[in-house]
Order: sequence, then C-alpha cells, then structure tokens
Amino acid sequence: MSWRDLATRYNAAWNAHDVAAIMAFHADDTSYQRHGNPKVYKGKDAVAEQFGKDISGLPGIKFEGVALYGSDNHFVSESILTATKPDGTPVVMELVDVITLRDGKVVHKSSYFVASRPPKV
Repeated sequence: MSWRDLATRYNAAWNAHDVAAIMAFHADDTSYQRHGNPKVYKGKDAVAEQFGKDISGLPGIKFEGVALYGSDNHFVSESILTATKPDGTPVVMELVDVITLRDGKVVHKSSYFVASRPPKV
C-alpha cells in the first residue's frame, strides 16, 4: 500500500471514530504526542486508550482534509477539526499530524493543534 493510500484510509478510520480500525495501522511499539502536552503515550494499548478518550471527549469530531503529503517513511496530514464539547460549545481547530511510518505501520504520531476562530452563526 502506498503512503497516500495508507494516509487516506487512516484518516477515514478517524472520521469513522473507529479506534480498532485506527490502531490496525499502528505498530506494537507506536507512540503518540499532542504538542503542548509533555506526555508521550507509548505502546499500542496506551495510544489506543488515549485515542478513545480524544474521540469520546469531543462528540461528533470530524476531520476535513486540507493537505496531504509525504513519502514511504512519513506523511503529513493537515486538516480542520470540528466538534462539539459535551456542554454544546463548538470546537474548530487547525490540525497538523506528522506521522512516522516503518514497514507500512505508524510508529509515531505527533499532533499540532491551533484553535481557529469560532464559526459564524
């Protein structure tokens, strides 16, 4: 599978809110970091647990692709994240994911978020 096919399927699994499908793309020794947070989640179980919290914490989370580029050992996915907080507050963020690949599996995901202006009503 090409890096572009992998990235497209990986992003689709995120939009489906399917943690098992997301984790099928990850190596056992995967890791994840949200920049601005010093915590690095290491190992498939820890990463899956955090991804589940991320998805459940923002009901209706959606990622609209803006740009996708990469090579055989990494890809970068730029998107607009939209969701609603449990209290009903809308969330709009610009997101850049830098994904490191090894043998066709994700071995590290670095996520960079920037809050966007609130949507116009």
